[in-house]
Amino acid sequence: MEKKIAFIAIMIAALIWAVQGVSYKFFLLSGFTFLGILLITRFFRLVSVLLIAYKKNVRHVSIDNFSELKFLFLNSIFSVGTPLFFILGLEFTKTSNIYFLEYTMPAWVFLLAAVFLGEKINSKKILGLILTLLGIFFISNPEHLLTLNMGIVFGFLAAISFAGDIITSRELKDYSYHTVAIYTLIFQLIIYFLMAFFILPEAVNFSSITLIGILPLIALGLVLGIASDLYYFALENIDASTAGIFLMSELVFVSVLAFVFLKEMPSLTELFGYCLIMVSGAILILRKSDLENFEYLLHLRKKR
Repeated sequence: MEKKIAFIAIMIAALIWAVQGVSYKFFLLSGFTFLGILLITRFFRLVSVLLIAYKKNVRHVSIDNFSELKFLFLNSIFSVGTPLFFILGLEFTKTSNIYFLEYTMPAWVFLLAAVFLGEKINSKKILGLILTLLGIFFISNPEHLLTLNMGIVFGFLAAISFAGDIITSRELKDYSYHTVAIYTLIFQLIIYFLMAFFILPEAVNFSSITLIGILPLIALGLVLGIASDLYYFALENIDASTAGIFLMSELVFVSVLAFVFLKEMPSLTELFGYCLIMVSGAILILRKSDLENFEYLLHLRKKR
């Protein structure tokens, strides 16, 4: 019974994250700036995580080891970069393109793990990387290769940042999801605040924002905290590779939502690229070798 609930939980989480991606475009079209969106949603996501931790009576654990704090800060920087590049990319290409490019993350995780952590490279990983590169090639539309598409560039940067997030979070595997999430969200808010008021003040415009106008953003931030909690609940009841495959339903959800609400229709070459990326992700996620390390990357093992 718990496994069935876990599968339902991960599908709900995938749907919430898909709605998030599509809603970003609506918020941008409504006049919100990218930093305004991130500041509001991350603040209320933090509120949501704190409330859930309180409701579940999760014991607070301080992270006071300098090495772990270093990785926590690095993880926060990557966590800032992923949605930032994602939203910036929405201004230049289709929502589904950005999503599929971000989901090339498994290939970059294993490439970075091989370069910096000395993990073994096998034929499956090489095949996954090749299919990923081909997928990016077709999403970029081969006939326009000589034209720099900033949407593709930002999508690729979002994927690299996502991979960095996963790699650095591996060093925090001994802490619970709630502990890591609370710390990283606080760091994220500090970084967004500094960007908004000292580095890119023109990227924030609160003068035209009304309470009614930000209610959808507040609601989005709160449900994002719920989505993450559902995801990690699922990881406690099903194996990581199965969870990873089910999570790919997010790509289907976002493609349907983008078509229905944004009238975005991918071309045949883009669809072929999507298929290659999904196959690549499945190959990398379902690999049997080093599965224990992969579960570490997904925060599956928690000692505290």
